[in-house]
Amino acid sequence: MGESGGDTPAPGQRVTAAIPLAGLVESPTETALCAALRAWLVAVLPAGVGVVAGQSNRVAPPRPPFATLMLTGRERLSSGGWRYTATTRELAVPTQLGVLVRLFGVGAGDMAQRVIALWRDMQAVDFLSAQGVALSPLDVEHARQSSFTTAEHQYENCWEISLLAQVTFTQSIPQDFATTLPVLTIGTDAAYPPEE
Repeated sequence: MGESGGDTPAPGQRVTAAIPLAGLVESPTETALCAALRAWLVAVLPAGVGVVAGQSNRVAPPRPPFATLMLTGRERLSSGGWRYTATTRELAVPTQLGVLVRLFGVGAGDMAQRVIALWRDMQAVDFLSAQGVALSPLDVEHARQSSFTTAEHQYENCWEISLLAQVTFTQSIPQDFATTLPVLTIGTDAAYPPEE
């Protein structure tokens, strides 16, 4: 029996969900995830460091120092699990979320080190939990310096960090259920006379 296939377990077979489904909450939106991540960065970076979206059209970047934040990937971590309500099947899929943080300006390397140190600390877990978004830090890749030149063709200090977080995305799927089943009896000898 494959749980992810939606098969019904055989009698006596026990099925456990890949993730706990008690208290299943609504799937966080991309906007809510970015807002929670931005709030955390504002809290851990030095005062006065702006944090903006990494992909903004027709918007000039703020004056350095500043940081950009961009979601870069979603990778399914397991098959997920489900539970049933009266009319739906609630699917929950744990997902690894990739987040690119780029830091610009004087002291960008020091800010990168601060983000790396605090991402896998209880401070980040507690802060994100208080934001009301089911988002948990998983890992962080090493910081790397990248080249960046301004519109005036001047070099600007820039460091990049890839943060990895776990979020559980949920999907509510309409489900039909049989609440009663009619049982008809047929006399087999009358309906299907024996052949000799």
